[in-house]
Amino acid sequence: MSKPGFRQTRIISGREARRMGEREATREQRQRDIDRFWALSPEERARRIADNEAFQRIQKNGITLEDLKRAEDEAYHKGIQAGIESTMKTCYAAICLAMHELHGFGKKRCARVLNRVDETILLTLTSQDAIDEVYDTMKLKIDFRETIPGERVQEA
Repeated sequence: MSKPGFRQTRIISGREARRMGEREATREQRQRDIDRFWALSPEERARRIADNEAFQRIQKNGITLEDLKRAEDEAYHKGIQAGIESTMKTCYAAICLAMHELHGFGKKRCARVLNRVDETILLTLTSQDAIDEVYDTMKLKIDFRETIPGERVQEA
């Protein structure tokens, strides 16, 4: 079992790295093909769809390519929203736990702090504005390019 605060890193083999690279390249190529298709004129898209029997089979069931695109966009945005909510909940929980462990904060203090954090997030124009304000008022440097926990926030 590793010590708390230390993250174990998994070393991947060259084969795994190559396969990951190949999958990423395939994904990127597929996305480029999709982007090129949607950049075509509606007439050209219609001609290509008519030539493609797979699309013809799909359209026989009453589903158009636009329906598929709309469903894909909706699913993409729902996935992003779910990821944001999950990340924010994790951050808020970590803030509560840290305040409780380090300073003995109870539920009322934690709720007040988290409401203030939420207000700051919602009212700050950009994340860089908040980071600059932390540096200016507290002389703390926030840098997420650091990979080791404990080094991302440092005194300036």
